[in-house]
Amino acid sequence: MIEILKNTITLSIIFPIVVLAGTYLSFRLGFVQIFKLKQALLLITTKEKKGGISSFGALSAVLAGNLGTGNISGVAVALVSGGPGALVWMWLMAVLASITKYVGCFLGVHWQRQNKAGEWVGGPMYYLSEGLKSKKLAALFCLFTITSALSVGNLVQVHALSLPIKELGINPLGFGLFMALLVGGVIFGSLKRFSHLVSALVPLMAVAYILTCVLILFWFRADLGGHLKLIISSAFDFAPAVGGIAGYGVLSAIRAGFDRGLFATDSGLGLAPILHSSVRDTNAHRDNRVSQGLISLLSPLIVMIVCTMTGLVLLATDVVSKVELSSTTMCMEAFRVGFGSSWAGHIVSITLFFFAFTTILTWYYCANRAVEYLWGDKLVMPFRLLFIVLVPYGAYIHENIVWLMADLSINFMFIINMIGVVGLSTFVVKNSQFK
Repeated sequence: MIEILKNTITLSIIFPIVVLAGTYLSFRLGFVQIFKLKQALLLITTKEKKGGISSFGALSAVLAGNLGTGNISGVAVALVSGGPGALVWMWLMAVLASITKYVGCFLGVHWQRQNKAGEWVGGPMYYLSEGLKSKKLAALFCLFTITSALSVGNLVQVHALSLPIKELGINPLGFGLFMALLVGGVIFGSLKRFSHLVSALVPLMAVAYILTCVLILFWFRADLGGHLKLIISSAFDFAPAVGGIAGYGVLSAIRAGFDRGLFATDSGLGLAPILHSSVRDTNAHRDNRVSQGLISLLSPLIVMIVCTMTGLVLLATDVVSKVELSSTTMCMEAFRVGFGSSWAGHIVSITLFFFAFTTILTWYYCANRAVEYLWGDKLVMPFRLLFIVLVPYGAYIHENIVWLMADLSINFMFIINMIGVVGLSTFVVKNSQFK
């Protein structure tokens, strides 16, 4: 029943919203997600201000939330459930939906304010309540942000890590407690500690993972052209996707691609506006709303490069046909085949650890802002403790259940945030001045 509901939401609501709103906003804003990427790169030098973080820190934090299990085990799920063509729809999702990040970040910064601790805050809850004048939508967004953080940003990440951990013979409970201690150590630190940690980890782990995938693809380059053709053709073909996998139609590819693309890039979810609203730029020569909006466009591009590398490695090594393997173990097997060595699977384990760890921190940070918005400081500490206590349970939750919980929760986040993005888009278009 839940599976049917999830598929219905994706195909009848998420897909039309992404295509229609993404296309409309792209034309209204001159496809800035394509033509302003160079300018976005030049803007990430905005330094920290008192009570805020740097633009690079905000971008790293967004990537920390994006570069999680969705880029590795999530891609395996997409290929198994929707075929290779799912990658095409993931890219389409990223390109069209990334414009919603620009609009959301523009709005988030426009309505940013300082909290009691002197930190700059903002995000969908503020532009929904003050821009659209809907406190109910703002409250609903916060509630789904909290449930998403507990599922997507906590249980899903730990669960994906628990699979390779079990293979190593390590007690999942012990590992879960270890993760809880690590997460708690950062959570009880300051905003700057969080910013500095993800700023240091995210670029290093992303580059290292991409280079490793490139090395495997170089060794398997003879069939690379054929795999690329298969990806494109199977996105629009009802014929069987891959030998060993049952035939997948266009709808399966669309559903899997959009589900995993939404999960991997967080485009339209509203996380990026929360994070970029922490940046306070007092430079009189540039509009910080536009600057943070443009910078936010970089994360979907980087994320989709990582997802594509993962998908190509799965196809090149033909591990994707081994449908009996779970998502994470399938990726580990692909690296074992790619390097011709059993130890190579641990590359995925190490990468997943850093990806998942920083993702957990980013989701916590965003959910903390939601808790603060709804109830003030009085429930921040109880939520903090709940979030940490839940970490070990991720190792014991059934994979299908946890992915369904995650997909449903972020779908509702997406729908509510998009009401604000579309409803206030005219304001953004009128006030966006690009140089």
